[in-house]
Amino acid sequence: MRISRSIEDQLKNASWIRRMFEEGARLKKERGAENVYDFTLGNPDVEPPAEVLDALRRVVSSARPGSHGYMPNPGYPHVRERIAELLRRETGVDFVADDVFMTVGSSGACNVILKSILDPGDEVIVLMPCFSEYPFYVTNHAGRMVTVETGADFLPDIDAIRAAITPRTRAIFLNTPNNPTGRVYPESTLRDLAAMLDTLESRRSSSATNPTSASSSTAARSPRSRRSSATAPCATLGRSRKASPASASVTSRSRHT
Repeated sequence: MRISRSIEDQLKNASWIRRMFEEGARLKKERGAENVYDFTLGNPDVEPPAEVLDALRRVVSSARPGSHGYMPNPGYPHVRERIAELLRRETGVDFVADDVFMTVGSSGACNVILKSILDPGDEVIVLMPCFSEYPFYVTNHAGRMVTVETGADFLPDIDAIRAAITPRTRAIFLNTPNNPTGRVYPESTLRDLAAMLDTLESRRSSSATNPTSASSSTAARSPRSRRSSATAPCATLGRSRKASPASASVTSRSRHT
């Protein structure tokens, strides 16, 4: 059966991480696991704590009615409420269960949000070096990845990000702790980025209310912005629960595999 050209191209450029993982498995079988140092996938090198295994056993043995049936698309309501409660404690933002959607890993979450916000040709800014699967996430949904180099310390270059923003920008990937560099973005860097986006948003808002003094700047939204704007051409950074699909965010704090 013939497959699409886009999928054929993706298969040709499939993840080198996965290829090296499979090569590592072959070498371990050939030479012994103790003789191969595998730095491919981010697999843990220790087993789960006993408390985790005990909790899984309790869930499996409880035989709760409906445990093996379909759940609501966003996930079980009680699970989403517990996660919203955790986020409220961590961030001080008033998350509720309706703000939480459960996905199978962060890769699934990234694909869901990009499918929700991208029209063909829309742009996603990705800081380099990046996780090798990000290009696939973007092209999966007809987007265009715009790369922006980080500094010598692997921190975001705020001026370079500003220069890369256009009216077609829909999202910026922020990955901290970063994969593959391991760099943790300090609060000061994130605040500088938020301030830059706030400035662009203010200019856009001013242009919208006063067309005679229109600015060429594109719009963006910051983590502190709680307003919803269906016309904002640039993505929110952060997790504002008031953000509309036109200004949704893509952020990640987890290790991709």
